[in-house]
Amino acid sequence: MVEVPSFDMPFAARLSPHVDRVRRHTKKWVRDMGMLGGVPWTEAFYDAADYGGFGPLTHPTASLEDLKHINDWHTWGFYVTDAFQAFLRSRDVAGGKAFVAGLKSVLSGSAPMNPAEKGLADLVSRSTLDSFDSEHLAEFLDALLWELHNTAQGRVPDPIDLVEMRRRSIATELSAKLARGSVGAELPEELLRNSTMRALVDSFGDVPALRQEIVGFDRTYATGGSTTSAVLAVQQFFGCETQQAVSVVADLIAARLRQIGAIIGELPSLATEYGLDAEAKAGLHRYAEALKSWLAGELLWTRRSGRFTHSPAPTRTSFHRPTGLGTAALSVSSR
Repeated sequence: MVEVPSFDMPFAARLSPHVDRVRRHTKKWVRDMGMLGGVPWTEAFYDAADYGGFGPLTHPTASLEDLKHINDWHTWGFYVTDAFQAFLRSRDVAGGKAFVAGLKSVLSGSAPMNPAEKGLADLVSRSTLDSFDSEHLAEFLDALLWELHNTAQGRVPDPIDLVEMRRRSIATELSAKLARGSVGAELPEELLRNSTMRALVDSFGDVPALRQEIVGFDRTYATGGSTTSAVLAVQQFFGCETQQAVSVVADLIAARLRQIGAIIGELPSLATEYGLDAEAKAGLHRYAEALKSWLAGELLWTRRSGRFTHSPAPTRTSFHRPTGLGTAALSVSSR
């Protein structure tokens, strides 16, 4: 088993005052969608993973209704990723392709057939998706197939390729958009396409993607569930021991966090360069704060979730009395 680093976090985590109501809503939603049928989620595993507590930590200032919607999207993503593990473990390429094709057909208006498709259909019916959203959803699904093809071939991908695809497999673009929307940050498209803003979003996505490569290593990769692992990629590329590879990935996560801090420091100058008015500047500031809250909340959720444990009866720790590194500044948001 690998030793998981402490993962220092320069940003403060906060917990939404709506956490209990969101947990109740999310569990009802996954039950209504048929997601608690035992594969991949039993009710005990769902409760231990605390998917209902993810959004309240990553979007602490969102309104109750927005938070319910945001958490449904994240929970659906977790469900799809967990369900896809069955195809990875069995190297079932045909089954994985059919699973992804079914989800893509829902985006085209087809009737849903299984819980993953029902969840997506419900979310699409309650969301306003543009062409970029649909493209990013397709990229998320294609990234699952990319991992399956690598695993079926016993191939450990190149580290650079893996980092780029992991941004897609955790739906970085959609997560950033949800964070932006949760704080009402209306920003010009030309600004969002700026290379500095693109680097901010890429670094934002790399942090949780790479961290889950470490915390999920024993549960997934060490048991043969996949060959698509940043730890394995670094180990193979540098010819080092597994724990050394973990340290390299952890160092990369720390570097990404430093880069995020540096980019955020450049945003006032970027706002001036693009001639943003006072309202847009305030929105840009809220967006940066939302990304910081998201990253701190995701780390706290990951530490306390039972999703990554080997235990047959995983447990989670309450978020109401947090302890440990990075939690001293945790507060309950009142907005």
